[in-house]
Amino acid sequence: MSEHAQSNKVDVRPQWWDSMFAPSSCLVLITTCDDEGRVNAAAFGTCTRVCHDPVHIAFTVGLGKDTANNVLANGQFVVNVVPFEADMLDRTLVCGLPFRPTNDELAAAGLSALPSRVVRPPRILECRSHFECSVAWTHPWLNRLMVCGKVEAVSADADCIDTQGHVVWDRLKPAHYCGARYGNKFVPVYEKPTPAHWRYEGTDDDFIEGQDWQTAFYPELKK
Repeated sequence: MSEHAQSNKVDVRPQWWDSMFAPSSCLVLITTCDDEGRVNAAAFGTCTRVCHDPVHIAFTVGLGKDTANNVLANGQFVVNVVPFEADMLDRTLVCGLPFRPTNDELAAAGLSALPSRVVRPPRILECRSHFECSVAWTHPWLNRLMVCGKVEAVSADADCIDTQGHVVWDRLKPAHYCGARYGNKFVPVYEKPTPAHWRYEGTDDDFIEGQDWQTAFYPELKK
């Protein structure tokens, strides 16, 4: 791993963490560690921000899977956002293969571990944004485990975040996973968001008292 590649990562200010997890659900690689420090990396097509302040991220995983066992045992995980680039999508699929617990998915996929800022599981160097989490709660459901984590640190490639703490879309390049039934295909979601144009002609009486709905929905009022 080159020193240049490591130095390209920057810490993201806490007030920008919510902005950096965009879109609110995307394709990720989640890293965890077992009791002996062995790293597991697993692909998840649905990983979602579920609270804005403080920022929390949630996902589900099969009961008995390495990721489930590790978060239950050690209470930490790292969400690494996968860019929509053919090489990284191919490597992500490798991480989704049913390796034995002793196998190193990162090595098998040709990916590099990068020490995290505050948690034990590593970041993945080739991914471009990283959300280090402590487990807030878990809940078993059917044959799945729901995991909700509180974000403790965020980092990203320097060119993937602008001076206002917003995602630089054509650099971060987040993606969605279509699923195995679609032949393990992916959809890019990294184009700049399309603005909506609408008007609401109601009054403050229509809304919860104290809510500043006009400023929230009419950006020109913020000026």
